[in-house]
Formats: sequence, structure tokens, C-alpha cells
Amino acid sequence: MKIVTMLAVALMMVACGSDESKEAAEAAEAAEAAEAAPTVGKEIADNYNRAMDKARAVEEQAMEQKRKIDEALKEAEGN
Repeated sequence: MKIVTMLAVALMMVACGSDESKEAAEAAEAAEAAEAAPTVGKEIADNYNRAMDKARAVEEQAMEQKRKIDEALKEAEGN
């Protein structure tokens, strides 16, 4: 009778234990699903990033022009 009780307790503990490989497989499946499906705001974020890149390029051009004007003014003041 002791053997049957011990066997039942052992089986119950094994059944209640966590299965790390099962959890890892579920996490891998979730990661694959996340990579496969684009996020809801991806198109909006891409458009925003393109607009910000254009704005940075325009700002760089304006700063270059300002630098050239400043150099010309310094040169004119020196003469």
C-alpha cells in the first residue's frame, strides 16, 4: 500500500511540474507570429520616420547655408 501511495504522490508531482521545453516552444511560436504579422502602426511609423529624415535633410541644408553666410560676413568685415 505504501508503494501505491508513493507512486500516486510522485505521479501527481510530475504532472504538476512545469515543462520548460513546452514553455520555450510556446514562446518561439509567439515570436514567429509576431515577426510574421506586421504591427498595427508600422505604416504610420514608417511615414513618420521618412518625414523626420526629410526634415533633418532640410535642416542640414539650412545650417550649411547659414554657415556660408556667416563666413562671408566675417570675410567682409575683415576687409
